Amino acid sequence: MLKISLLGFGHIGRVHKNAIDETEGAELVSIIDINYQDEESPIPIYKTLESFLTEDEETDLVVIATPNGLHRDHAIRCLKAGKHVLIEKPIALTTQHATEILQAAEKYDRRVFSSMQLRFSPPVSYVKKLLENDCLGQIYMVNINCYWNRNKNYYMTREWHGTNLMDGGVLFTQFSHFIDILNFWFEDTKCTNAAFYNFNHQGITEFADSGKLDFTANEAVGSMIFTTSTFEKNYKSGITIIAEKGTIEIGDQYLNELKYSNLKNVVCSKSMSTEVKNFHPNSYVEIIEALSENRPSVLDGEHAVRLVRFIEEANEMEN
Repeated sequence: MLKISLLGFGHIGRVHKNAIDETEGAELVSIIDINYQDEESPIPIYKTLESFLTEDEETDLVVIATPNGLHRDHAIRCLKAGKHVLIEKPIALTTQHATEILQAAEKYDRRVFSSMQLRFSPPVSYVKKLLENDCLGQIYMVNINCYWNRNKNYYMTREWHGTNLMDGGVLFTQFSHFIDILNFWFEDTKCTNAAFYNFNHQGITEFADSGKLDFTANEAVGSMIFTTSTFEKNYKSGITIIAEKGTIEIGDQYLNELKYSNLKNVVCSKSMSTEVKNFHPNSYVEIIEALSENRPSVLDGEHAVRLVRFIEEANEMEN
């Protein structure tokens, strides 16, 4: 049984609690959150990380679901205390901080996992296999589009959102999964050009709400257009691959839908699309198996460093 403690119990912390409850072989043994209120909680509630690290004697894995800017400090403290960590995306806000987390894991002989759960989406896995088996031939273009809405209320009700120090920007907080899937599919990805715009969040956020990126993915060229300024609500998002032997598009906010497929010598059905939008339980199954079998994982923190580096390079181009 993997015994898990949850650091941070906001929206995403609750998502993780539900996933842990659903996963055989996983047990939530404590919650660490200064604002948590439940006098009848069946598990210990710690108000500070310090008190948890001083008193806890049973936790194997700490899930770090705190604001982005705190991930490095919280992860290193937990690793030093002998706990494995699962860090919500992004693993950190700079490549340097992400590297320091991995160095701490090596020093204290613990594992770092990052919450990159969309890697378990069936359409994402399907495209991964197509690429591995060279079913698409030469990849010409990869296009990512993300047209979302995050209104003023979203930022006003979450005090850490909207700041460079704790949030980091929409590529980190809203759209990092799309870049991670790009990294999951291709071994070599690099941002080559970036432009950012703030259309309707002036005075609300310290960073731009929209942008466009050019990148390379192995030998392919690519582009990404993203925004949180779409009118009233999320519109759509997806990734399209234009290739020698076919065209394929996956979409939805959770990349769980096969939108289009026209492939040479490959018969594909949209049945692989799924109504499931929460792949966090898949992450816990993967972590349990990786730890018990002492094997590498698709969620290993080293993969998440590429994501941070990509976004960091994009931000540096703009600056």
